[in-house]
Amino acid sequence: MEKNYFDSLNYTIGNEDTALELEILPEEAQHVFAVAGSGSRIIPLLVKNPRFITCIDLSREQLSITELRIATLRELNYGDFLAFWGYPSRDITTNKRKSIFDNLVISSQAREIMNLFFEKNNWESLLHAGKWERTFKILSRINRIITKEKGLGIFNCQTEEDQAKYFKLKFPRKAWSFVIFLLGNAVVFNNLLYKGTFPKKNISESLHSFYIKRFDYLFKQDLARKNYFLQLLFFGELRFPEGLPLECNKEIFLKAKNGLLKTQIKYILGDVITEASKSSVPIDFLSLSDIPSYFKAPREQGFLQEIKKNISPGGIIVNRYYLRYPENLNTDGYQNIDDNFKEAISKEKIQMYSFGIYQKI
Repeated sequence: MEKNYFDSLNYTIGNEDTALELEILPEEAQHVFAVAGSGSRIIPLLVKNPRFITCIDLSREQLSITELRIATLRELNYGDFLAFWGYPSRDITTNKRKSIFDNLVISSQAREIMNLFFEKNNWESLLHAGKWERTFKILSRINRIITKEKGLGIFNCQTEEDQAKYFKLKFPRKAWSFVIFLLGNAVVFNNLLYKGTFPKKNISESLHSFYIKRFDYLFKQDLARKNYFLQLLFFGELRFPEGLPLECNKEIFLKAKNGLLKTQIKYILGDVITEASKSSVPIDFLSLSDIPSYFKAPREQGFLQEIKKNISPGGIIVNRYYLRYPENLNTDGYQNIDDNFKEAISKEKIQMYSFGIYQKI
């Protein structure tokens, strides 16, 4: 896999709703193996009290922010956790953030890397400092210029009934369609974010049709103000406390904090498939994020077989697919269990992914 996109601090919030992985993960699994991302996709998994979690990433920066995030979960109370990361509607001074950081127990490498990012950001919140988050700041500005106040107005709706009426009668559908046409393409994303590694689409529908359908679904799924992805797309930042990533749910936070007392966490810099195939501890649950959408042949066809010997009997692998399904994927020795989680998939808050959930036979 190309490293020119995946070897820096790309995510500080993240672009996945880990509620799905949390639903799939069995209680008290022995070994969870997961792409680290920003760490926000790791924290909810602690709710299920796994014995071991291995966080894996190609980027030292992503591993460092994951380690930092888990340290703040371990050492801060709920309010201070939200304030340190800069979630609304919590606030903290830059001096206080630095003081908290200086007293957290993290590795020297993670401290050095994250200290550089904080200093560059003048000790303001890093919540919107990742490449992905900064890209959405740019996209949101263009979106607001085109869809104007009527686009933002959907976030004022307080009931699903009001939102449905607003979406039908007042939301600027033509302007929104133009935004999708203008911004929702490989050229824009490669220039702003992926640097040539945007997934090579093999789904049948056009990108415009894909995005229109998925966003229509999100506007009907729940209130827009409860969806952090929609907030980023329209405001370029998180505005509404009722629509934040799963780690900000107080019940999830407290359960994850308790789970951390029972879980050993390891951080590995490397390729997730290579490292999973070398794991000395059998893997009960493997969360691959959307990494399979970036694979090329022959790994695209064979990655499930590469890791099969290290997956426990009954072990589960969760794949997210973004615009591209693995072609001719060899699933020998696995059964697809997507149908067991249809409801959880329908409630997922991003809806840009398809899923391949496999269980080892």
